[in-house]
Amino acid sequence: MPTFLVLLAIITTWTPWYHSRQLRLLESALTDQLGLRVELEDFARPAPSVLRLSGIVIKENETGAEVGRIRMATYAILNEKRVLRIHQPELQSAQLKHTWQIVHDRFLCQPELTRQPLIVAADDLSLHSSSGGVTLREVIARVTPEDQQIKTEIEFIPAGRESDIKAQVSIVRNRELAIPETRWQLHTGGVPLPCSALADYLPILRTLGEEAEFNGALGWNVSSEGWKIDLAGANFEGVDLSVLFDGLPHKLTGRATLKLAHCKITPGEMVDVSGSIVATRGYVDDSLLQAAETHLGIQSSVSDNQGSEWYDLLAFRFDLFGSKLSMHGSCHHQRGYESMPAGTILARGTKPLAGRQNTEAISSTNLVAALAPHHAKLVPFSSQTAAIGHLLIPSAEPLPDDVPPPSPRITLRPN
Repeated sequence: MPTFLVLLAIITTWTPWYHSRQLRLLESALTDQLGLRVELEDFARPAPSVLRLSGIVIKENETGAEVGRIRMATYAILNEKRVLRIHQPELQSAQLKHTWQIVHDRFLCQPELTRQPLIVAADDLSLHSSSGGVTLREVIARVTPEDQQIKTEIEFIPAGRESDIKAQVSIVRNRELAIPETRWQLHTGGVPLPCSALADYLPILRTLGEEAEFNGALGWNVSSEGWKIDLAGANFEGVDLSVLFDGLPHKLTGRATLKLAHCKITPGEMVDVSGSIVATRGYVDDSLLQAAETHLGIQSSVSDNQGSEWYDLLAFRFDLFGSKLSMHGSCHHQRGYESMPAGTILARGTKPLAGRQNTEAISSTNLVAALAPHHAKLVPFSSQTAAIGHLLIPSAEPLPDDVPPPSPRITLRPN
């Protein structure tokens, strides 16, 4: 009888019916654990402590939009460590918020799941975006539990790069506080990363152009009070100014590099940004030069009503702290333009087109006024309206001939 029962159990587990039922149960368990719908093509258990899944597709529950897919994943428990090997994973940039929820909410925030170290290795991780994707190779993530925090370190190399220097991401979940918080840092290691790969997730990156790249460091802290970001030492290269100014009443073209020497932003509380912008070979509207002269104190030498002006170099340094903005032309610091007068912001050949000699700080709202349409309406700008700052610039609609522009257009008042 015992032998018969053992044989019956073995035969039952070999039947397609039993295999299909176990596959559905596994899909259901993963769906409950991840919070997203998981579909599996097949599974196998080569050993008691090894589980192999193939044809994994993860979808959003309500819309059915694909979050990602994995050709094959192998999960094994070795001694006191867990190892997850992923083959050819693919993620959709537009659905990265769900990926973050899986990693952060469903894993790092669950103490019972982070008691043992975990190693995740992936080959050829592809991130798809409508404006351009990226493939990462030699991706390794190490999750290490400590006394009162969980530390995750991720290393990867962008495919197609000659350098073997790895970019690094560090995610730390701190449980020592009354309300735990998460902070993460990105260091590219000198290897530029394409901004377009994340454009579907962060639409603001789409305004930088398809060829824009990020290089440097990025720090992001998430707590119960909100988030804050630190971009000190970060560079944005290959920024397409024509895309950045698309939708604004003034036009500016050219390729720019933004270097941030200091950048700390806490929404609604603090803005402390300083750095430099250098752009080459483009056109600038005379209307933008006129607005810059009116609101920013930038003196222009070009004649009015000429439409657009060609420039060879645009370079200036800026310091934005709270409600104060300082700007200094730096064309004379660029190679080949050393003969330019100090304070020159815009140059064509050996001729300065615009500059700012006044070194005094101005109100940061003057920058909004310079970029706003000539007939923009009065909108109070304060900490209460900071969250809708991107909506304060109206669309560039023509002003009726019989309606004069309001004055003043933008004012600053105490909080």
